[in-house]
Amino acid sequence: MRKKTSGIILILLTFMIISSGCVMVTKETSTHPSIISSSPTTTSTQPVTWTNPFITWKSGKVKLPPQDAQFNCSGVLWRYLLKDALSCMLGKEELSVISPLAGELKGNNTAQSIWNILEWEGEWISYDWEKAKEPFAQVVIHPNGTEEIVKGKNNTIQTPYETIMKRTGICTDYTVLTDALLLAMNYSPVYAMEINFTTPPNHATAAIKINGWFFVLDQHLPPMDLGAYYRYWESQGKEISNATLYEITPGDKSANVKFLGIVPGTDFMKQDYIITSTEAKNLGIVMMNLLYEKFGIKVDERLKEVENGTLPSGYRAGWTWRMRYYKMADYYHPFFRNQYAQWFLGEMTKNPEFREYLQKSKATWVEVKIEGDDLVVTIYLGSS
Repeated sequence: MRKKTSGIILILLTFMIISSGCVMVTKETSTHPSIISSSPTTTSTQPVTWTNPFITWKSGKVKLPPQDAQFNCSGVLWRYLLKDALSCMLGKEELSVISPLAGELKGNNTAQSIWNILEWEGEWISYDWEKAKEPFAQVVIHPNGTEEIVKGKNNTIQTPYETIMKRTGICTDYTVLTDALLLAMNYSPVYAMEINFTTPPNHATAAIKINGWFFVLDQHLPPMDLGAYYRYWESQGKEISNATLYEITPGDKSANVKFLGIVPGTDFMKQDYIITSTEAKNLGIVMMNLLYEKFGIKVDERLKEVENGTLPSGYRAGWTWRMRYYKMADYYHPFFRNQYAQWFLGEMTKNPEFREYLQKSKATWVEVKIEGDDLVVTIYLGSS
């Protein structure tokens, strides 16, 4: 998913602030300003002009403005610390720049919008392994308040526009982009988390809250509730120690970023949906409805007999198709039931042979079973 570099940071003086593991910053206070020259108090960007700012999505091409927003943010930390980046980079001007893409990705509800963003990011943006190898940035704060990057100058956080156009980034870049797209869709508040593992490197991700549930939106499908996300990292050999949680709401020149607190890793398990057999059946029903809408195939539960080699009366042929979706029983949440149904059918219909059988079938039955952490989808088909 997104594994970053590790490294050793020397703490020279009073305190240290760390963002994510992919852009980790040491912030130090210097008592010897004569050793290192001070930096400007305000950092401006000179946007690069893109001659072909087109973004592809399912319906075709989306055109963005040829230039990024102009940023005039105090100091240099907005390029290195996640909280500062969120504040500086998510102002109205930047949201306006990416609004054509946000408008294209926005669904008819929050769940569909989230799904579209993660699906598009998974297809359009690749993880920047070279950037992840950059040394962690160190920022010296001089007695006069000026800031200077003394190490890791190239390990900057990208603006949403930069990540879109470069088509690559690391965890902080994905986090800022995801929150930017959500805000540009007029969803507010949105959230960001800086995650500390028991062993470095650490991580950052975007999140959103739906009906009291936090869902982590981490670079690609699927969105996960906190319990599933905790176990995901366990499966990667990482244990979440805690997470610093920020709430982001729209502002004018900058976004409003509020520190909500530090969430212990064990608290992630307090929001942990466990799929039931009833919900698995509901998912199957949605899939059958989709098959009727797309292929005109009716529903007949008797087709389950095909599994045992028996063909129900009224049919000349029957077929069984089965696919296992690994870990999806753990990641699944009913808020995204329709999206999972479309996703699963989309994966199955990529098989031309399966599509051929669908086209000559008059009826179907869909069965979804929970097997450990997996979901197993069986589609029974019958032709007359």
